[in-house]
Amino acid sequence: MPKATLFVEGTFRAGYETHFVEYSRKVRAYLDQHGAEVIRRQRVTRTLYGSGLPDLIMLIDFPSVEIAEKLFFEPDYLALIPLRDRVFSDFKMGIAEFGEI
Repeated sequence: MPKATLFVEGTFRAGYETHFVEYSRKVRAYLDQHGAEVIRRQRVTRTLYGSGLPDLIMLIDFPSVEIAEKLFFEPDYLALIPLRDRVFSDFKMGIAEFGEI
């Protein structure tokens, strides 16, 4: 089973600060329970090229592609989506197997 990196791009909703700490705490706890390793979570500060950049990027490594794909459709994660939607007006998540093109 190849390892996987999951990436997240999020654009904050107005007033996101009210819910961000709670959402972050719950997501981190969920990821920790399943062997995920948060590599980086950063605020995007400016655009160098292009437009429409997110406010936040996050990289998370998983022991396998199968685990990463499955976790975000489990009832425990699905229950966090209403809170996530209070934080982000736009939220994207993608997955890549370890390795290079």
